[in-house]
Amino acid sequence: MKLKFILEQRFWLLYMVVFTLPMYMRLNNYLLGVFILLGVLTLLFNFKKIKVEDFKDGWPIFGFFILAVIGSFYGATFSNGIKLLEKYWAFLLVPLIMLAEKDEYGKRRENIFLSLVIGSAVTLIICYGNLIYEMVSRNEPISYFFRWRHLGHQFTEIADTHPTYLGVFVVISIVFMFKSKKMSHAIKVPLILFFLFGLFQLASRIALFLAILFLILLVVNKTKKQWALLAILSLGIVFGILVFKKLGSKYVKDRLFTVESALNDKRFQRWDASYEIFKENPFLGIGFSRIESIRHEKYVEYGFDIAAREDLNAHNQLLEYLSRNGAVGGFVYVCSLVFLLLLSIYKKDYLFTYLFLIFITANLTESMMVRIKGIEYFAIFASLFLCGNFKPNNISYIKKS
Repeated sequence: MKLKFILEQRFWLLYMVVFTLPMYMRLNNYLLGVFILLGVLTLLFNFKKIKVEDFKDGWPIFGFFILAVIGSFYGATFSNGIKLLEKYWAFLLVPLIMLAEKDEYGKRRENIFLSLVIGSAVTLIICYGNLIYEMVSRNEPISYFFRWRHLGHQFTEIADTHPTYLGVFVVISIVFMFKSKKMSHAIKVPLILFFLFGLFQLASRIALFLAILFLILLVVNKTKKQWALLAILSLGIVFGILVFKKLGSKYVKDRLFTVESALNDKRFQRWDASYEIFKENPFLGIGFSRIESIRHEKYVEYGFDIAAREDLNAHNQLLEYLSRNGAVGGFVYVCSLVFLLLLSIYKKDYLFTYLFLIFITANLTESMMVRIKGIEYFAIFASLFLCGNFKPNNISYIKKS
């Protein structure tokens, strides 16, 4: 009886995993580990009830674990390969756990997304709380609110998170709130405005672009039932732009509002280094054990001193797979994400259509699937989508009418 009670806590643990996804990585990893442990124990105790065909739909996620196995042991010793594979186990274990109980996880879909909304809000509150504390303790004027020391990485450091990743979670939360029928407008409106203001504080161009892209898609699809939230979203973005253009420092103005800043981003130039590695190792790539050292050499060769010093990744997920796993990796990456995107459109599950579209777009300038937060995020939400426990007619909340 006690064991059954303990195993039932796996669902609450998943809520806590998603809640902490936008924030403290170590705490989040511990919670994920406990969730996986309880999930695996549940699989073992219900082994006779498990049907192999329940897992066939998980190939778009399992494929990334296979790539991780190949990349981890390619050109590496066995012990080093095991170590390199460590953070990629979520690609295997999370879909195994969730797809074995499709109905159980599928019916908790709303709560899982709500956990991300609350976690994103709490993370921003922590960051803003620290910002205000620093300004008060340093006796800084209100104009410093939008200075570089309170933006981007400096803003999110207190919560041990990356501004772009937090921005992606915030945009997904906004999209979910447009869909949710359980949340009242009295909660949605202030949260959306708070999230939008936070996006500007994060100073993440791709996150702001994703929010504006969502707004454009809403307008194109002539969303009428959500006209009030659409107006709030539009006004929030316009207000944020006006405030930051008026009060923001030269850094934030140049970063967010000038074309030159986007075009001169060094990450675009660094793509050449990863592409060169792919051309030299086109089939299976260079593997995980040597990617950092070889890319470091390329950065030094091309004169990218900061990238070499900080061992930056490709900042493009497709190039990351091409350099690490070659054409095989690039093929699996493209096929898996395009399949999930097209399947969500076919199923008229537009919440996940936007989720996958946002993920794909963010991966143009980030390598999210080589970071534990990105791996975990994709494994959980792609598995949730593949659980398939939804009614298309009830979730087609953004469609022409």
